Parts: sequence; C-alpha cells; structure tokens
Amino acid sequence: MHGRLKVRSTEEQKLLKQKEQQKKLRAYKYAMNQVAATRKEIPFNKDSLMLCAQVLSVNPDVYTLWNYRKEVVLQQLEMSKDEEVDDALVSFLENEIKLTEQCLLDNPKSYSSWHHRYWILQRHPKPNWQQEFSLITKYLTFDDRNFHCWDYRRLIINKIGISLCNELNFSTERLNINFSNYSSWHYRSTLRKLDSECLEEELELVQNAVFTDPNDSSAWFYLRWILSDRNVTNEKREELLESLTQLLDMDPDCKWILMAKCWLTGSLSLTDNHFAEKRIMDYKKLKELDPLRKGQYSDYLECAKKAIGTEK
Repeated sequence: MHGRLKVRSTEEQKLLKQKEQQKKLRAYKYAMNQVAATRKEIPFNKDSLMLCAQVLSVNPDVYTLWNYRKEVVLQQLEMSKDEEVDDALVSFLENEIKLTEQCLLDNPKSYSSWHHRYWILQRHPKPNWQQEFSLITKYLTFDDRNFHCWDYRRLIINKIGISLCNELNFSTERLNINFSNYSSWHYRSTLRKLDSECLEEELELVQNAVFTDPNDSSAWFYLRWILSDRNVTNEKREELLESLTQLLDMDPDCKWILMAKCWLTGSLSLTDNHFAEKRIMDYKKLKELDPLRKGQYSDYLECAKKAIGTEK
C-alpha cells in the first residue's frame, strides 16, 4: 500500500541477519589471515594494522589482535628509544588510546581494551594521568557498577597521588547514590585497612545500606568483611546483633538478616552458649526460607549444635 512502510517477515529478517553475520565472518577471517601473514614484518604492515583496528572496533575481545598491536608499538618505541620524543611517536600512541576509547564505548567491560589502554599509557612519553583520572570519574557517574572502571581507577590514583580522604569521599558519594553496588563496596575495601578509628564510620555506612534495603546482598558482604576484622569488639558485635534483631522484626523473611545474625552469634558462641542457641534457631529458619541451600545450612547447623554439645 502507498504510504506504508514494508515490514519484513521473520524469515526475511533471519536471512538478512545470516548474511550480515557471514559478511562479518569473512571480514574477520581475512583480517586474521592478513595479520598472521605480515606479523613479523619490520616495519609493520600499515594495511594489517588498519584491518586490525576495524575488527577490534566491532569485537574488542580478540586479544590476539591487541597483542599484534603491542608488537607494533614496541617496534615504534624501539625506533625512537635513542632519540628525543618526537611528535610522530606521540601521535601514534594517542591513536592507540583513541582506539581503546572507541572499543570501550561499544563494550565498556572489555578486559582486553582496558588492559591495552593502560599498557599504552605506561609506555607513553607524556602520559596524561590526570586526564585519565577525570575520564574514569566521568565513566563511573554513568555506570558505577563497572568493576573494570573501579580497577582502572585504583591503578590511576597510584600515578597521580590523590589523597585517601578524597577517594573515600568519592566512594561514599557513589554508595549514597546507589547502595546496591558490589564493585563500589569492594573498591572501598581496598582503600585502607580497618582500625579502631575508621571502624565506626564503616559500620555506620553499611548499616545505613542494609537498613535501607535488607534484601540487597551487596552491603551484607561488605558487613561480613568488616566483621572478620579483629578490631570489632564483642561489645560492638552484641550491639549490632540487637539492631539486626529489631530489623528482623520488620522483615521476618529476609534471609540476609538471619545470615548476618549467624555471623555475629558464631563469633560470640565460643564464650556463651546463649548465642549458639540463637544461631541454631536462625539456621533452622534459613533452611525454610532458602531451600536451595538447605544442605549448606544443615552442615552449619550441625557445627552449631556441636558448639554447645547437643544433638537437639
């Protein structure tokens, strides 16, 4: 009909998709064969390097092609090592950085792209680490769950010497925006060792998170990490246990609250059977709430029973 768009049938769409895939496969095979055939050439083959970039911009996880590009970079560095830094070398390395940026826009979680970017910067005669830091901060405001960004940030701060206080503030800011973030919690755990001075601050932050959304698991794992520290006193554990007991009254079917109570009573049961008995009750409830892990809880339950010498 005039004025109406033609809608392709499912079969037509399938055939078009297959043709597109075949086209990409032929281009990929051609590029791989070209690189393999010219890989040892000195100076490097410019056509191969161009084909390599085209493939990586579509599929940035072909680490063989990244390795080829590293070999080319090493060639360029070898040619310039006894001379002053020239604009041609800097321009060449900047193009490598731009390629990784293009690849990361397509796949922000590409291991190979992140690795290649940092590898290039380490060999760059004039690396702009401050610019990298600003860029990664911007990335994390868009997607603060990308653990590659957090790992990369940890590498960059070692280059620019940012203060611990500033980095902790940034971490707190991201967590306050979104508590449900494994990567951000993990990053925070790498910033400093827990001690009696910072322990209260960390406990307050994680308690705010678990009380905000008790069913989100990310903050509970951070809490478990905190509780593994020897600076957490029994008095603080009992205080936290009381808070979790109150939280459980509001959300009696939350398995994470019960698990956290077991972590706490487990560390206290060595000196007080009262806590071991509470732990037994909680594991029995967990078997009901989380049947997929019933066997695991049964094992924990047996250990708890042995702690007080009962088979009840």
